[in-house]
Amino acid sequence: MGSFQLEDFAAGWIGGAASVIVGHPLDTVKTRLQAGVGYGNTLSCIRTVYRRESVFGFFKGMSFPLASIAVYNSVVFGVFSNTQRFLSQHRCQEPEASPPRTLSDLLLASMVAGVVSVGLGGPVDLIKIRLQMQTQPFRDVGEHRVTPVFPHLCM
Repeated sequence: MGSFQLEDFAAGWIGGAASVIVGHPLDTVKTRLQAGVGYGNTLSCIRTVYRRESVFGFFKGMSFPLASIAVYNSVVFGVFSNTQRFLSQHRCQEPEASPPRTLSDLLLASMVAGVVSVGLGGPVDLIKIRLQMQTQPFRDVGEHRVTPVFPHLCM
């Protein structure tokens, strides 16, 4: 494997952005159903979100994952390839030779990249889910009364 290149970064961002754009509406419906807000079934949830929030309701919370997908993918791809390169170079002592890849190198590099992926993806998913669970329509945000976070301090 050569060094990590800009093409890998761009391909990771484009692939990640496409998966976020295509999958986010379905993920929003799944998140709302899992929260148990009172939607009867999937179709009922889709109709309710569309009726109350229009098409934009399906894309709530998408901006942060879309913005962070480039960093996320490049770090995970970089960790994977660098770990795999590190393992194969330390197994093979010849610096000039291209060291062969083994299944154990692939397994360990995948595990390290998975740990990094969970560490980066967890906070991104938490923010995304909180944004998805905001159920008021965009146009009505200014009409709602602001509820204090700590009402007992407002007395």
